[in-house]
Amino acid sequence: MFVWGRSVARRLTADRQWQRDEDPVKNLAFVFALLILAVGAAGVLAPSGLVWAAQYAVTTGAFYVIGAVRVAFGLVLIAVASASRAPKTLRVLGYVIVIAGIATVLTGLVAMERARALIEWWLHRGSGVVRLAGLLVLALGGFVVYACAPARRPASHL
Repeated sequence: MFVWGRSVARRLTADRQWQRDEDPVKNLAFVFALLILAVGAAGVLAPSGLVWAAQYAVTTGAFYVIGAVRVAFGLVLIAVASASRAPKTLRVLGYVIVIAGIATVLTGLVAMERARALIEWWLHRGSGVVRLAGLLVLALGGFVVYACAPARRPASHL
């Protein structure tokens, strides 16, 4: 009975430690990354879906939303970098994404015609280019999923 009591106490202590290690912002980054991973997979497996989405994202409002999402995601990455598996890389990636988000918003403000022309050019390159873009997005999502994956819960020994 005494050994069993120590085992339960050890298990409860390990559970409390695991719960303390959980970071809600890190979990948010993980979920964001899973969504990015899904978009990348869709771009590789069904490039026509990505083309369809790009055709409808050529409005000023869409650029504002995309820019805001990019800035938010970049800030989340910067915030969780120190708790991740790749802190320096994730922090730099976060800053790059924040800058890309700001550039996207500015494009929506002053360079919409240029953006439309660039998207049209990209769309006319064919499914190979769209798949390559999807592959890059898939790699980005995969890296962030790896870097922000929740810690494994200790195995139960009861």
